[in-house]
Amino acid sequence: MKHDALVAVARAVVETAGGTPIDPDYVLPADIPLELSGEAVRARLCVFQDYRGADMAMRPDLTLPVAQREAARRAAGEGGAKTYTYAARAFRIPVAPDDQLEFTQVGLERFGHEASAEADAELFALIHRAVEACGVAPSGVIMGDLAIFPAFIDALGLPGVTADLLKRAFRQEGGVRAVLDAASRPLEPDVAVVLSAADPVAALGNLLSERNIPMAGGRSLAEIVEGLKARCAAIEAGGLSQVTRDVLLALREVDCPLGEAAGTLSALAETHGLGAVPGAIAALKARAEAILARVPAAAQTARFRTGFGRRFTYYDGFVFEILAPGLELTQPVAAGGRYDGLLTGLSGGKVSATGIGGVVRPDRMVRVRRAGA
Repeated sequence: MKHDALVAVARAVVETAGGTPIDPDYVLPADIPLELSGEAVRARLCVFQDYRGADMAMRPDLTLPVAQREAARRAAGEGGAKTYTYAARAFRIPVAPDDQLEFTQVGLERFGHEASAEADAELFALIHRAVEACGVAPSGVIMGDLAIFPAFIDALGLPGVTADLLKRAFRQEGGVRAVLDAASRPLEPDVAVVLSAADPVAALGNLLSERNIPMAGGRSLAEIVEGLKARCAAIEAGGLSQVTRDVLLALREVDCPLGEAAGTLSALAETHGLGAVPGAIAALKARAEAILARVPAAAQTARFRTGFGRRFTYYDGFVFEILAPGLELTQPVAAGGRYDGLLTGLSGGKVSATGIGGVVRPDRMVRVRRAGA
């Protein structure tokens, strides 16, 4: 099957969920994906300035513009659950030489429906079925739950500023390790000077310029200053105990078959006397059981990783990626997850609704099928 045929097949499966077909705005104010997409994706945005000098971005995925449309609908007074489906173009700087800057996503976004293990499993099963309908046998599935790490942090009873710092660090590649390392050291003199300046953001910019240090990772100067302030406060609050370090180091290493995830996390919590995480673990267990009941093959292909799912910061719950033979781990043929707080962020707190969505990438499946031919 060629690309357009795969798009049609995947779309036919996705549309069995019902919903309204949509092709939302191609261009977004750049601050929307910059604030909500996470560091790894920010560096791949197609950004430009319009005639007014305002920074704009081509949509990097369909979730953000569809959610923006839904936020506007709810802000206008419309209510009720809503499902959207699409087969539309998105734009990102390629992650690999054989990826495309412009590509099609086929998927759906659901808002206002009940958030439950069954709903998560239903969404995953639909996207998995779309991949199989395109003639691609998944070689692996990676799953995560972005509620697990914060639940463990809360159970540790850390000072608020330290807990917030760790939760933010979790969203950055290597962030937790960096916090653990930095918490055992005093604040560097240059950092202390920056934070004590009347304008810390300007002071940091000047320091980087003087030392010819380029900005990297997509974070703004203001975000870096915020992180430095949190680190300073965490050090002043007493740093991190050995128990905290042991828990976090063990937690970040959890990588096991999906069916074993709840047991592994429960054992970790029990070992360290953490009594406040059973609820989050129970929710993960119920979801895993519902997924394995709907997609039995996932018992062999699906793995749970505690640290998985940080690339898009608008996700705040269940996340997954479906892998295929011959492609890199950074090139899933399908992905999705839950983002219950996204509408609140897009609307400035004016509206809220549960949200979940999933997409497939026909362009990548073309390569998988061609290699298997």
